[in-house]
Amino acid sequence: MGPYTRVRVLLTASLLAAVFGPAEPGALEPDRVARAVSVQGTVEAQRAGGSDWAPVKLDEAFAAGDTIRVGPRSRAVVALLDRSVLRLGEGTTVKLRAPGPERSGVVDLLRGAVHFLTRGPRSLDVNTELVSVGVRGTEFIVTAEADATSITVFEGAVLAENAQGSLTLAGGQSAIAQRGQPPALRVVARPRDAVRWALHYPPVLDVRPADLVREAGVQEQLRLSLTAYRLGNLAGAFAAIAEVPPSADVRLLTYRAQLLLAVGRVDEAAADLERALAASPHDPGALSLQTIVAVVQNDRDGALRLARAAVEAAPASATAHLALSYALQSRFDLVGARSSVERAVALDPQDALAWARLAELHASFGEVGAALEAAQRASALAPELSRTRTVLGYARLAEVNPSAAEREFERAIALDSADPLPRLGLGLARVRRGELDRGARDIEIAANLAPNDALVRSYLGKAYFEEKRAGLDEREYATARDLDPLDPTPWFYGAIAKQAANRPVEALWDLDRAVELNDDRAVYRSRLLLDSDLAARSASLARIYGDLEFQQLALAEGWRSLAADPTSDSAHRLLADSYAALPRHEVGRVSELLQAQLLQPLNVTPIQPRLAESNLLLAG
Repeated sequence: MGPYTRVRVLLTASLLAAVFGPAEPGALEPDRVARAVSVQGTVEAQRAGGSDWAPVKLDEAFAAGDTIRVGPRSRAVVALLDRSVLRLGEGTTVKLRAPGPERSGVVDLLRGAVHFLTRGPRSLDVNTELVSVGVRGTEFIVTAEADATSITVFEGAVLAENAQGSLTLAGGQSAIAQRGQPPALRVVARPRDAVRWALHYPPVLDVRPADLVREAGVQEQLRLSLTAYRLGNLAGAFAAIAEVPPSADVRLLTYRAQLLLAVGRVDEAAADLERALAASPHDPGALSLQTIVAVVQNDRDGALRLARAAVEAAPASATAHLALSYALQSRFDLVGARSSVERAVALDPQDALAWARLAELHASFGEVGAALEAAQRASALAPELSRTRTVLGYARLAEVNPSAAEREFERAIALDSADPLPRLGLGLARVRRGELDRGARDIEIAANLAPNDALVRSYLGKAYFEEKRAGLDEREYATARDLDPLDPTPWFYGAIAKQAANRPVEALWDLDRAVELNDDRAVYRSRLLLDSDLAARSASLARIYGDLEFQQLALAEGWRSLAADPTSDSAHRLLADSYAALPRHEVGRVSELLQAQLLQPLNVTPIQPRLAESNLLLAG
């Protein structure tokens, strides 16, 4: 079989139907096969036929034959034209090949680790020296070393094969192919730990020039590093402090730990934090960063314990209260999270990250004006920080101003292309503007940037539902439920999808589960509040009742929905549908239809033609 062996994904008939959709228009020029959608640190490219290496810029396009390499303490994300997204880890080198048969993508992984998320209609072939992976519609990670290649499959099924033998891998399984040996299964207790280096850790330390270490010959280096960091230049931030001698200064150690977390070097960051706590056992900055690590790695109990220890050790620390807000939100205590951030901004009104976090939580409660005010305050304090631009974008999105939101998200991505939140927001803004294809691509990139984030997976499933890519949406909802069993969002969206697929009984079960996870409250609240709480829940529940021919219950739910939010287009649409089954309700039906059309945002879900009445005869 030559220097490469072959691995093929085994697809069931249902998965084939989900994956092979209509071909989408290419987003790149005809001779281009990929583009860089995230660049952190030192990332270089060597053009086909050339010998020089040049720095890679955000949104730079690549042709077949180009080689990309990622330096130390660096990461990158590359999107292929076949709608596959590749997350390249530190020390990784890949070569892009010309598309194969049926325009399938081809990538040679020369060394390093790559996380793949592929949902395109065509296949993706990944070659290493010891194994090759042929993929259609799956998620997996491949690590290529000198004498071994390891594969971990999160979704789908993979056939690993070489001259010595073959092995079929299902979702959740891992294997290793060593030189001269057949692929063999290996037990991995927590398969998703393999992508810890790809996770995003939100910053909590608002480091300012006044916080710099005042040691001779060190302060200027730290100032240069901080300036580079605030501008999103992580390579420059690391380079500026590369010659700083080892120090037990807690401020230096915590600052460097935050830099390391920004590029996914969680083990190195943990070592710095341990040194910081050895020097100062109750340092709030170190405990706060440990809290963020625990939150991102889904250790809710550990995160809450660390955050409370930070607040107890330093009650006047804004950073400690900010970290506590993340720990509380991970347990769906939004009220407590907001109170904690309000305490943080009261303690330090100059903390831009605290104001940005407050804007985010105001938006979660639907407080658009307060969210916008806090976001503007954060942006005024630190306009160069990605997080402040991100929350400003979400505030604009809550105002139903997707064009302004898109501009803010693009600025945030330019400052920190590895943060999944602005990429998710950009996708949502584009979907709201009616650009479904572009929006779904952005949400796929966000899912690659945050592979273990249940919320992002839920919205990716919602995007697939809007694209009518049956099967893929349910897979994302299932992944979201596995990642976070306490999040009601995937259950809520799953109910909508099942209702649309004429599975009303299953839809009712899912919706009841969503309400149960939401503390049995009558008001359903998604974590980004992009659906109108009670109105969205009641409208969806009423549609299910209607499908089950519980007509009176459907009407009652529709009326409750409108009482909660008279501006809900989905509630007006529901009543229009419900009145269609009743005699002598034509006027009410057309009135509700008209209001639904006037209130609905731009989307891909049209009003049913049977409801589009005109010239209705009314008695004078």
